[in-house]
Amino acid sequence: MAYAERMPARQVFSHVTAAMLWGVPMPPTVERDLRLHVAVPAGSTRSLASGVVGHVVRPERLGAVSLGGIRLAAPADAWCQSASRLEPDDLVAAADYLLTGGEPAGRDPARCTRAELEAALRRHRGCRGAARLRAALDEARYGPLSRRESLLRLQLVRAGLPEPELNVVVTDTGGIFLAMLDLAYPAYRVGIEYQGDLHRDPRRYRADVRRLERLADEGWLIVQATADDVAADGRLRDSGRFVDRVQRRLRSRGWTP
Repeated sequence: MAYAERMPARQVFSHVTAAMLWGVPMPPTVERDLRLHVAVPAGSTRSLASGVVGHVVRPERLGAVSLGGIRLAAPADAWCQSASRLEPDDLVAAADYLLTGGEPAGRDPARCTRAELEAALRRHRGCRGAARLRAALDEARYGPLSRRESLLRLQLVRAGLPEPELNVVVTDTGGIFLAMLDLAYPAYRVGIEYQGDLHRDPRRYRADVRRLERLADEGWLIVQATADDVAADGRLRDSGRFVDRVQRRLRSRGWTP
């Protein structure tokens, strides 16, 4: 990032720019906005450089740290700062990522703890979007590996269905690993999986078929979602029909509202 090489010492990347540097998934509208968000502590002059959105932030809310030599806001503070740009569900998905990272798949560790997000909320009390941040943290969960998983979970719960478990490891009767389901209701053996276009690779397709058949052998009903169900930004295209499909599977296994 060229600006980082000439950024004055008192400036740090902040808001959604810092959040994305931490790996937080963002809606496409935010990802396509190439402007850099840069903050300085109160009492300093904010950046007026071209392509930069300058912010003046209270020192206790800046949370400046270093990542690979780049100065930026700490993960929890970047999340709070992003409330001015993100919709409520996007804030939930962002918090899910910070609490989870890629840990369920053995990848990157979580970026922060729930206690650290709580502490950040106290530091940012009264900021723009404070109420949305509090509501988002209440709905945030450990476990999702994508925005789609976070937003699917929220949609199902708001439709009155039970809250699904996230990235559930399924084994056969002998304890052999079968799959890690994106979302699942283990008590009813109903799972939900998103099948992206990458799954059309011949080898991936054959592996998916074999895995789904083995899950069926173990008594699992799988609801498959594709891009026709879930838009690129992770939002449901036809939430009513998708929820109905999940509900029918659950009812067939004895669930009642």
